[in-house]
Amino acid sequence: MEVKQLTQRQLFTMKRKGLETKVKKFWDATRNADLVVEYIVAIILRNALVVSDFSLPCQEVVRELLFQAKPSDTLRKFCPFLKDYVEDHEWHSVIKRLFKNETAYFKATKTMRLYEGYLKNKGKATNAKKYDTYTLISIFEDANGKKHTWRLRDGDSSNTPEETKRILRILTTMTIFRNTADVRRFAKFIDCDLKGTTTIFSTRTEKKQEQEKSAQNLTVETEKTSTDSNDPIHLFEGFDLYSLTKGELVVLIEGILNEAKAAIGMEDVMDERTENSEELSSEKRTPHKPNIDARIVPESIPKKDTAPSEENPILMPAAVGVLDAPTENPVKTKLSATKPPTKKISKKDRNILKNYNSSKKRH
Repeated sequence: MEVKQLTQRQLFTMKRKGLETKVKKFWDATRNADLVVEYIVAIILRNALVVSDFSLPCQEVVRELLFQAKPSDTLRKFCPFLKDYVEDHEWHSVIKRLFKNETAYFKATKTMRLYEGYLKNKGKATNAKKYDTYTLISIFEDANGKKHTWRLRDGDSSNTPEETKRILRILTTMTIFRNTADVRRFAKFIDCDLKGTTTIFSTRTEKKQEQEKSAQNLTVETEKTSTDSNDPIHLFEGFDLYSLTKGELVVLIEGILNEAKAAIGMEDVMDERTENSEELSSEKRTPHKPNIDARIVPESIPKKDTAPSEENPILMPAAVGVLDAPTENPVKTKLSATKPPTKKISKKDRNILKNYNSSKKRH
C-alpha cells in the first residue's frame, strides 16, 4: 500500500504524537531519506516559531538517517540541524560517514550552520502587552514570483522581529513545499507580522443554554397568551422586544405564525361545516305541504246522491289522505335516499273535513 507524503498543513498543525507517528510510518514504508530529512527540519523550525514543545522530534528516525541511510546531498545539506541528536564523539563519526573530511563538511554546510545558530539564539523579546495566543502571519513569493500569505498559530512572542525573520528565511532553502502546479511555495521571504488575541472571558456555552431556555419560555408564554385572549394589544404584554436576541425573536415569530395557520385552518373547517348544516336544515324546514284544496270536494253534488252507496261513497279522512297525492315532483336532495316520515294532519284540517262530512249528512 502506497503511503502518502506529508503535507504542509500536517507538518505545521498536527499535534506532536500524531505527527511523529506519521513520519515514522512514512520512513519505514519508503526509506526516502531526502523527504524525511526535510520533514524533520520543518518540525524543528516549527519548534522555534511556536510556544508548544516540538524539540528533538523523531529521535529514532534521525539516528537511522545519520548512521544507516545512504548519504545524499539533501542529508549533507541539512545535517547541521541534526547535530543535537548525537553526542560529540558520535558527531565526528557522522561527518566522516557523510563527508570526505571535516574541511569538506565546513565548506558545504557554511550557510546551514549559520541558520542552525539562529534556532538557538532566540527568545530575547520583551513585550509590554501580553496576549493569550499569537498568530504569525508571513508573506512569501513562490518560484514564479507570486506572493502568498502563510499563517502559523501558537506563535512565540518571545522572539524578536529580526529573530523571526531569520528563522522564516530557512524555509526558502527547502524544496518539499509546493503548490498544485508543482511550484515551490517558499522561494523568497518578504515580511512577517505577529498578532495577538486575548479572550477575557467566554460565555458561549452559557449563552446557548440561556437562549434555549428563553426560547422555550417564550413559546409557553405565547401559547398561554393566545388561549387567554385574542386581543392583539395584549399579545406582547410583559415582553420587551428590544431586549430579545435574534434567535429568540425568530422562535417567537415562528410560534405566532404556526398558531395563525392553525387558527385559519379551524375557521375554514367551521365555515364549511356551518354551510353544510345550513343546507341540510333548509331542506328539512321545507317539506311538501299537503294541498288542502285537493282534499275538499266541491259542494255542487246532486242531492239524490247524498246517501252513501258503493258507487258514490262518502270520502273519509283516510281515503282523502290516500287520494291526496301531490301532482308536483318534489325536489330531490341528499336526504331523498331515505323515506321521509308521513306528516300528521293538523287539527285545523281535521275540523274542516269533519264539518264537510257533517254538512253532507244533513243534506
